[in-house]
Amino acid sequence: MAKKSSPVWAYLTVLLAAVVGLAMTPLANAQQTQTQPQQQAQQNQQPITATGCLQKASSGNGYQLTDSSTMKTYDLSAASSDVDLSAHVGHTVTVTGTPSAAAASTEQNPPGSATSNPAGQSQTQNQQLSVTNVKMVSSSCQGGK
Repeated sequence: MAKKSSPVWAYLTVLLAAVVGLAMTPLANAQQTQTQPQQQAQQNQQPITATGCLQKASSGNGYQLTDSSTMKTYDLSAASSDVDLSAHVGHTVTVTGTPSAAAASTEQNPPGSATSNPAGQSQTQNQQLSVTNVKMVSSSCQGGK
């Protein structure tokens, strides 16, 4: 009788292995999708370096810099009291900083959220940078700014 039942056991073993394999697939997919936001968050924390004319922000107490090579505008804040942005207003500077938490939330706004655009300007908001280092390139800005 053992010979007649062995194909049944082999069949059940293969069937059990297939069921376990299928049951594990959603777990593997869940782990993969969980890793993608973590990788994106790490990329958002990569230091950014930009060179341009440092200006006082038109509203609020912050500062702005438009990178002369990419023409991307950054809203700047000092990461610590060791970083003195006010001393370099009107200078061409190179800043290094990390995107602040506010930058991640503005990048995730729905497409229609920044639609009040009277002058036809870009509808994206400026990226927020927490500046860890500022280096003066020139004591003036090109273009008379």
